[in-house]
Amino acid sequence: MKKIFLFVLTLTVFHFGFAQENTIKLKSGEISLNTIKQLDRFDNIKYYFMSFSAVPTIEKRNQIAKLGVTFLEYIPNNTYVVNLDQQCDLSALKNYDVISLLPIEGKHKLDPKIQNNNFPEWAVNDGELSVKVLLYKDVNTSVIEEIFKNNGYKIDEISFSSNRLTITIKFNDLAIIANMSSVWYIEPIDPPSLKENKTGRTLHRSNTINTKYASGRHYNGEGINIMMQDDGIIGPHIDYQGRINQTSFGGSSNNLSNTHGDHVAGTIMGSGNLDPIAAGMANAAFLYVYDASNNNYSTAFPDLYIDDNVVITSKSYSNGCNAGYTSLSQELDQQINLHPALIHVFSAGNSGSDDCGYGAGSGWGNVTGGHKQGKNVIAVSSLTSTSELANYSSRGPAADGRIKPDIGAKGSNVNSTVPTNDYNSASGTSMSCPGIAGVMGQLYQGYKELNFGVNPNSALMKGVLLNSADDLENPGPDFKHGWGEVNAFQAIKILENNQYLNSSISQGGNNTHTITVPPATIQLNVMVYWHDIEGSVNAAPALVNDLDINMTNVNGLTAYPWLLDTTANSTALNSNATYGNDHINNMEQITIDNPASGNYVLSVDGFTIPFGAQEYWVIYQYITEEVELTYPIGGEGFVPGENELIRWDAAKGNTPFTLEYTTDGLTWSLITNSAGVNSRHYNWTVPNTVTKQAKVRISRNGNIDESDAYFTIVSVPQSISVNWICPDSIYVSWNIVSGATDYEVSMLGNIYMDSMTTTTATTALIINPNPAITDSWFSVCAKFNGAKGRRAVAINAQAINNYCIASPLAFFSVLDSSLCSGNISFIDESFHQPNYWSWNFGDGTYSNLQNPNHTYLNDGIYDVSLFISNVLGQDSIFQSGIVTINLLPAPTAYNDTSYISPAIFTLSSTSNDVNWYTDTVASIPIASGSLFVTPLLSNTTSYYVREFGGPLVNGGPLDTSIGTGDYYYGDKYLIFDSYVACNLISTDIYAEQSETIIFELRDNTGIVIDDTTILVSGGYQTLYLDFYIPVGTDFQLGIANTNGGLYKNNNGAIFPYNFGNLISITGANNSGTQNNWYNYYNMQFKEDCISNFSKATAVFMLPSAVESVDNNKLLIYPNPATNFINISNNETIYSISISDIKGSLIFSKSYQENNISIDVSKFDVGIYTVKVVSMYSSSVQKLIIE
Repeated sequence: MKKIFLFVLTLTVFHFGFAQENTIKLKSGEISLNTIKQLDRFDNIKYYFMSFSAVPTIEKRNQIAKLGVTFLEYIPNNTYVVNLDQQCDLSALKNYDVISLLPIEGKHKLDPKIQNNNFPEWAVNDGELSVKVLLYKDVNTSVIEEIFKNNGYKIDEISFSSNRLTITIKFNDLAIIANMSSVWYIEPIDPPSLKENKTGRTLHRSNTINTKYASGRHYNGEGINIMMQDDGIIGPHIDYQGRINQTSFGGSSNNLSNTHGDHVAGTIMGSGNLDPIAAGMANAAFLYVYDASNNNYSTAFPDLYIDDNVVITSKSYSNGCNAGYTSLSQELDQQINLHPALIHVFSAGNSGSDDCGYGAGSGWGNVTGGHKQGKNVIAVSSLTSTSELANYSSRGPAADGRIKPDIGAKGSNVNSTVPTNDYNSASGTSMSCPGIAGVMGQLYQGYKELNFGVNPNSALMKGVLLNSADDLENPGPDFKHGWGEVNAFQAIKILENNQYLNSSISQGGNNTHTITVPPATIQLNVMVYWHDIEGSVNAAPALVNDLDINMTNVNGLTAYPWLLDTTANSTALNSNATYGNDHINNMEQITIDNPASGNYVLSVDGFTIPFGAQEYWVIYQYITEEVELTYPIGGEGFVPGENELIRWDAAKGNTPFTLEYTTDGLTWSLITNSAGVNSRHYNWTVPNTVTKQAKVRISRNGNIDESDAYFTIVSVPQSISVNWICPDSIYVSWNIVSGATDYEVSMLGNIYMDSMTTTTATTALIINPNPAITDSWFSVCAKFNGAKGRRAVAINAQAINNYCIASPLAFFSVLDSSLCSGNISFIDESFHQPNYWSWNFGDGTYSNLQNPNHTYLNDGIYDVSLFISNVLGQDSIFQSGIVTINLLPAPTAYNDTSYISPAIFTLSSTSNDVNWYTDTVASIPIASGSLFVTPLLSNTTSYYVREFGGPLVNGGPLDTSIGTGDYYYGDKYLIFDSYVACNLISTDIYAEQSETIIFELRDNTGIVIDDTTILVSGGYQTLYLDFYIPVGTDFQLGIANTNGGLYKNNNGAIFPYNFGNLISITGANNSGTQNNWYNYYNMQFKEDCISNFSKATAVFMLPSAVESVDNNKLLIYPNPATNFINISNNETIYSISISDIKGSLIFSKSYQENNISIDVSKFDVGIYTVKVVSMYSSSVQKLIIE
């Protein structure tokens, strides 16, 4: 039998008349106080609504508290929830403008969603209701817990910090609990939530500029450095892997309980290694972590900006409420002007219901901190995943009436990183601020990709951010959302379409700019933004340089910018913006609805410019009837049965949207035909169909858009298990996924989760690429016909033992080097960590290396075997005919002869691309080139010659005519794979000017393999690089210095570009569409081949035999000679050398003739030998000089 709590109400009445109308606005309904003529107190009732004619000051509240009143919460209008002491003298309250004292009844405590027995389906299960019971702040939660237990209520969750219990009850128990005196409010449990930050990425449209399909945008913040100031050292967490610097950190705790900074960091740049749906905005950006001291702005800068290229900062800390324009505000404005790419991003604050002295009472003018009221910084409000303003989010205006906050981002129920390797959900503008910092990181990268690697001006970037924001609630700007909700998709389109310009203006000046409005535009937004110079801390208004704008349309009518009423009362501050001249903000926006097409003239006036010219930016946006789907857009992995928020961009209208989906790319099924006319999201339950051809389509009034590419629907693998057998051998298993055709297994790499293998089974044995790592993370994703689903949450595992615990299992593979080079790389893929290897290459040579490179010197088909062992056993493998070598034909070589000993010989070959060796097993050549001069020899000696190189292969774009482009100053590089060891011989370039440039060949980690320094001249030229390229993937061909000024094409490239079977150029390092070509044209590669050996012998002959050699072909006359000798031969003579009787070379020269005359007038008198090398023979004769 449950205990029923009933209360006998004894009424004590104090009459206090009033005439002012007032209303208490509760979720459960409004309470009109018009008919209440008295202050009433009921015996045994402690909690009341206490209403005032005006919100009391802090001093008055302190005085009232001394009467026995405890203020617990504020309720509009002018009402507090209070605990009233039984000894309180109610008659004294009339001195403090109290107009009503109303007991809080059960009917006041019920959320509208559970009134009248109308319960939401997500809160009902098996005929019972799950609710959250909120207690008054001064109630002991443990006491109520015991009461609930004694009455048989099931307690699902307790939050002592929030004085909240989640319980499951019978429907009839709801009224009983509502009438308990300690209960303040009851609401249903939350609807099914997505434990991730994905709703933030899609709300911000961050996902649209960092897509998961090949042809989409890929702005992930790579190359952008961000500074975060927060509560301590962050981590450990694998989502920060390889992308944080905390070396300069100091002054704060590294206690793992300090999780605020971890959470903020994850929203900015978390990679999602642990859970892909928890990735942050700029998930490739680099983060510098500092403590929250304001001193960092003066101690860390400008070094961070100049030396480390930190261009964005993020800080979610307060510094007083509505502090006004302080010295810190002044410092930050000045700093941004001194460092043009720098932008500071702050949270607006969590004091949305406070009265911080602006004069409008509670709920206005409560941005927390002077640093956030700087003119050039960004202050961020907090939104829910469905674009609603959080009630805690601080409102503007700034102390001098300027628009604050600047913009809104998701800050409610944001799931992000916490130590150790975990996530949790948190709410606050602390969570929305890093969302904007991360989006700015993406946009900065986008600008740099579009503008030759140059950092943007932060005034432009802030203006683009504000002008592209989605308007929320009141038309135009307001003091709750600022300029609206961030939209990265619309912002990047402004940058891509160059819808901006800049100029400057001086005192009394007037500039005009023409903006051409295209047909079908239904709204034109034009913003003029400038980074104002720092204001005087002693001045009431912070604005120094005041610019005024207006715009004249095609009919000669003039439009003026939005203007907000800054009057210090809530009605004025919450009113819609009007139009007029704005003299307090450093940005002005003109919005024109349904503009006629044609030229519009923007007029900019220098109203007050006291300190010289002021630079400003004009940013303009055209909005059409077009509907643009922003999620899902392609490449995503959805899970059957889960809820996904479909999102889109569209102008305001009067017609609902129709949503459809396809799972086969052909037929479409209806989701809804009544998505709200001004809604921009819809909650969709993913169908229970496994497919890689899913798309969503949206339409309204004939305007249609669909996902840009297919997304996948397949479940996530569950029950992942890792059995780390040996440091090098890892066994991963998981449950089968319905409909999956194969699976991809990944392991944590240097920065991201790296793919290790793909299998059709539900188990995989993978090789640890670095056996020294014995603690890592693993995950699996299901695939359907090659398309990836969502990856499972990664799990941590460690090697069972530092040494192998099983007998080895032998296996190896061959990395197929050039079959004409003889160079073969052998890869040991054995399991269970062998520590001894013995290779037999089948040509009589051996090796004990684990992964040897071996050169075969002769043609043939070779068998290879590998023997391995460790302390637990041994194994071997024999692979028959695994290597086939086809060397180039042997070059032609010629002997040389001498009739005296010792002597020096000249051996020759018909090819100049040859090396000379002492034997056929030597690896190091002793000479190169067509002629080889021997050392002094005493015996007949043979040498060996082989040719190197192969056929030349040209390819790539022949010139710059494939598309448009420009000269680029920075390191843009081509990415290519090498299937065969070869040489990059030459390439054409187009240089803007004469300059010394270091050209680099780099591996896939950016480490330089080879380089050459060349002084290039302006214009077209051919460079000879001679880079040796081994077999491998993702090589980079770029430059070392950033001032190259080489021509690149911005479009027209169609990858891959294949060079026979040698090279495949697969792309370039731009993050946008892969159609750029960088720097190198008409490229020439040569395969690194070798030939079989030829033998050339240095032959000693008797002097008497010299005269008779080839006399029938070779004529030398006169002989004896004094001044000249003539040499003729039936064959073409290639070379002639003359040696004295000691064997010293006196004369040597190459020819291509049959008849030759040589001047011997300066030869000493004596006996000489003349060696003549011709096409098919080598002949020697004696020569006498008189």
